[in-house]
Amino acid sequence: MTLFENVTRALARQLNPRGDLTPLDSLIDFKRFHPFCLVLRKRKSTLFWGARYIRTDYTLLDLLQPGTSPSDLSDSGSFSFKKMLDARLEGEVDVPKTVKVKGTAGLSHSSTLEVQSLSVSPKALDDLQKERKLVPEHSFLKEIKQRGENLYVVMEVVETVKEVTLENAGKALGCFSLPFFAPLGLQGSLDHKEAITIPKGCVLAFRVRQLIVKGKDDWDIPHVFNENLKTFPTEVIQTSDISEVPEDFGSLKKEVQSEAQEVAKLSREGQVSLLKSLRNLLGKKQDLQDLELAFEEALNKGHPVSLEASPKDIELSRDVVEGILYFLGALTELSEAQHKLLTKSMDMKILPLQLKLVESVMEQNFPKTEEGLFPLNPELLSSLGDEELTFTEALVGLSGLEMQRSGFKYNWDPDTLPQLCALYASLSFLQLLNKES
Repeated sequence: MTLFENVTRALARQLNPRGDLTPLDSLIDFKRFHPFCLVLRKRKSTLFWGARYIRTDYTLLDLLQPGTSPSDLSDSGSFSFKKMLDARLEGEVDVPKTVKVKGTAGLSHSSTLEVQSLSVSPKALDDLQKERKLVPEHSFLKEIKQRGENLYVVMEVVETVKEVTLENAGKALGCFSLPFFAPLGLQGSLDHKEAITIPKGCVLAFRVRQLIVKGKDDWDIPHVFNENLKTFPTEVIQTSDISEVPEDFGSLKKEVQSEAQEVAKLSREGQVSLLKSLRNLLGKKQDLQDLELAFEEALNKGHPVSLEASPKDIELSRDVVEGILYFLGALTELSEAQHKLLTKSMDMKILPLQLKLVESVMEQNFPKTEEGLFPLNPELLSSLGDEELTFTEALVGLSGLEMQRSGFKYNWDPDTLPQLCALYASLSFLQLLNKES
């Protein structure tokens, strides 16, 4: 992950552990995530590692008839962060609205990341809804309705109070020694100084609520999230609120298996071609994200998607593309270092063992909300050589699962559960493709 991603994700975990505060992934897009901005959710978002949103060029106000602008946003308080340690915020609340963080890297020693939370007040939203109707013929509304997508409105943001320079001058792997990563070409990317200046008013994290179009020109933004509500409802649907992440590993396993079944519909040649393409992209996160967006765009516009193969290209069904998108979403949650470790693990043919390890740990700890040190079944690691074990330790460690060879123990941190869910899905996907190749 980039330094910016590391910081925004750590910030979201600190301010709203296991909540619905979404970290911003791209600094260049921050102006498109201010309050009232309209965003789209990725087609294959999942509650297990968090929904991800795509910017648009419009705000809710652009879709409404002319009228009074909303009143000022509500200020929910300011927070101060110092000296981030590997982008993991280990903070203590000293006084209301202030968080002080201990650490040695992530921010330069002289820098403090000051942020504030701004939200749309219920009164401002109610007044806006009463005074301004939708423009039903707006071209953007027509396009989204035709594509059958949902629109979401940014309702709360965490933004910087002043300009700050973030600096990562340490070794990003913490307890892992860097020399053994040299054969992967990782040392240069992980052991270096990196700095980025974030401007004042830059959105770092945000919350959204869904926009509902009612009739010709009425609209609503429900307070309670409901997965089955549509921006353009065609009928009344009786549903229950499913906004909470399921509390057992079986739900994740079932979801991953369901998506894997779609990918498994690909012919052997198709799976070999897909794996070859992915191997070329692992370690190039931006290219993976570009592929994901290209697939999304193709589905939205009804364009065919095909894979290069011999003797002729293979056209993918809509269901297969949906399945691939799900796993691309998981892979883009991992760091580039993990991508390269996965490539090496495929070469070593140890994906099945790594998958079994992650599955075993998550099966035992998925519902646990407290940190702790737990025994690790030695049989899970007994067939791994020293180098294979080191690579495995690094792969799971970068998702927050810290293993100790001495006494075969591991440290469980519930805040890293979304990262482990993404790793589990990624391992399952690559193992499926490797079996067929």
